[in-house]
Amino acid sequence: MTDFSVVFAAAADVVTDPSTLLVILAGTCMGLIFGSLPGLTATMGVALLIPITYNMEPVQAIGMMLGCYVGGIAGGAIPAILLNIPGTPDACVTTMDGHPLAMQGMGAKALGWAAFSSGIGTFFSWMILVLAAPLLASACIKFGSPEYCALAFFGLSIIIAVSGKSILKGLLAGLLGIGISFIGIDPIWGNMRFTFSNVNLLSGISLMPALIGFYSIPQILNGCLGQSVKVDGGRIRLRDFVPSPRQLWREKFTIIRSSVIGTVIGAIPATGGNIAAYIAYDQSKKWSKDPESFGKGNVRGVISAEAANNGVCGGAMIPLTTLGIPGDSVTAMLLGGLIIHGLQPGPLLFAENPGVVYGLFTTLLMATLFMVLLQMFGIRIFIRILSVPINFLSAMLVVLSLVGSYALNNNFFDVIVALVLGLVGFIMSKADFPMAPAVLGLVLGAKFESEFRRSLQVGGDDIRIFLEHPIAMALIAVAVGMMIFSVISHRRSQKKEAEREDALEKEGGLGVK
Repeated sequence: MTDFSVVFAAAADVVTDPSTLLVILAGTCMGLIFGSLPGLTATMGVALLIPITYNMEPVQAIGMMLGCYVGGIAGGAIPAILLNIPGTPDACVTTMDGHPLAMQGMGAKALGWAAFSSGIGTFFSWMILVLAAPLLASACIKFGSPEYCALAFFGLSIIIAVSGKSILKGLLAGLLGIGISFIGIDPIWGNMRFTFSNVNLLSGISLMPALIGFYSIPQILNGCLGQSVKVDGGRIRLRDFVPSPRQLWREKFTIIRSSVIGTVIGAIPATGGNIAAYIAYDQSKKWSKDPESFGKGNVRGVISAEAANNGVCGGAMIPLTTLGIPGDSVTAMLLGGLIIHGLQPGPLLFAENPGVVYGLFTTLLMATLFMVLLQMFGIRIFIRILSVPINFLSAMLVVLSLVGSYALNNNFFDVIVALVLGLVGFIMSKADFPMAPAVLGLVLGAKFESEFRRSLQVGGDDIRIFLEHPIAMALIAVAVGMMIFSVISHRRSQKKEAEREDALEKEGGLGVK
């Protein structure tokens, strides 16, 4: 049973200690910087902080890393909205509606909603972490290969929903991403696939250089061709980027639904914010009364993506603290930081170091608050990026993109990958192929393949193994239902669009007569 005196004492130690608050603020600020620069992810930021925090107290050290974690995930939305370049893999979905909003002169509004949604998503996952961590972790630890395979299939089913105007082009883009994900060593037999005897391809295509290629390079080339965004004119007022209580209440279901999705996905080890963001975006689109507006500048697209990917932060801490299993790559770094400071994550951590545990929970809450405040104060600065002349901006983006590609693995081959996929992405953009399905296929293709084959091995090559796992069967059934619903909705929207065009043509004809 929880001793609330220990909880309040641990929280008070954090809140009343200026040095602890300062290091959390510094970590959060560093996370926002790393998240907003393509290629410099939250994982890299936390890794760089580990040696800096050797001589700190455990709560201060991990609090600084948690600040970098929360700030890094939220910071990816800044270039995603303003430049159509996701700062982190988790921010890919944010580009779909965030950048169209910026092109319409509502970049400040999109950034404000992204900041508040990120804060609420993290706060919701923090509450679940504090109140129900052991229970949720024990449920998610039951996931085996069939459940992971079904979850990956569920994610891939979203390709239809994010295909834009043409389902066929979306499926082709998704197949391209899946094909790229197969490059490397076979996860089951160890055979080399599509490596062409190049040692750099043995580990496959790294996600961040691929994202830079698909998103950053085409955007730079389009900018050089004169396709720039519309800037927010005039003085930016507080009400331009701070949602009112009435607006927050109106979007309560979108925020809560997306936060729940992010927390649950985060609690499942080896998933991540990109999966959560895609699923949350897809659900928001399906529940919307105006699904055709998604991808064209619907603020709910930004809300769902940011609430979900930051909801993963608290969710990923659940298996880390209760079971000693990292939920994603950043919490894997945090696991190392905990061990270095003499803390062994797992069930005994709550019994042996309750003050430290609840101190860490408090630092996560403070990091969330600092993240929202820093973004609110920084929006006036961020939005000025759009007023930079396109030739200077393109030059800076080229440098940042190539440096970011190289910095991840210190491998020049990743720069070549980014450039090649950038050319492919540019051609795709000119042919009106959607980029999101390709990225979704790249993220989930290899995971689906490996878990599907492992499931068959466990089940003796019998596909009925999925029927023997209720969670897997439910996920597959929902995914199939979602695909059917998406196809029907897409055909209805096309029919409405055709009827609207016919009506406009008739009105035009009458006007001529």
